[in-house]
Amino acid sequence: MSFSVNAQLFEGQIFCDELINESIFTLKYKTKKLTWYDTYYIEEKTQTKEIDDKEYFEFEQRWDKSDTHKLYLREENGIVYQFEECCEEDTIRYNPEFKKSHKWKTADGKSEYEIISFKGKLNTPYCNYKNLMVIEAKMHYGNYRFYYFKGHGYIGATKDGNLISYLTPE
Repeated sequence: MSFSVNAQLFEGQIFCDELINESIFTLKYKTKKLTWYDTYYIEEKTQTKEIDDKEYFEFEQRWDKSDTHKLYLREENGIVYQFEECCEEDTIRYNPEFKKSHKWKTADGKSEYEIISFKGKLNTPYCNYKNLMVIEAKMHYGNYRFYYFKGHGYIGATKDGNLISYLTPE
C-alpha cells in the first residue's frame, strides 16, 4: 500500500517539477492533455513522417467536440522546426541560442513571436510553475503568451493576462 502512495506522490511531483536535463521545447513526450478556453485537446505523438528527406514527428491534436489537427515537428542540432504545409517550408519553433527579446516570424509571415522571459511564472489549477520561457505570439486571430517548461514543453497560455490554456494530468 505505501508503494502505491509513494508512486502517486512522485508522479504528481514530476508533473509540476522542472526536468533540469531536458529541453524547454521537448519532443520526448508521448501524450499530453491541455485545456483551451472551455474545451480541451489531447496531443499525441503518433508516428514519424519523412518530408523533403527530413524526418518529422507527427503530433495529432484531437479536440473535444471538434476536428483533429496534425503538427509536424523535428529537432536538428537542438533547434525545433515545424513544417508548414501552407508554404512547404519550416518555421523555427525553438532555438536554444535565442535570447530574451529575440523576434522571428512564421514561414508564411502571418505570425510573429518574441521571447519575453526565461523566468516566467504561471499558476494553473494543478501547478504553480516558475522558470518558464514565455513567448509572446502575435497571430492573425489574436495575441497570446505561451509558456514552456523544461522537460515538459508547452504547458499553458494567457490572453490579456487571463489563463486560457494549461496542461492537465491525464
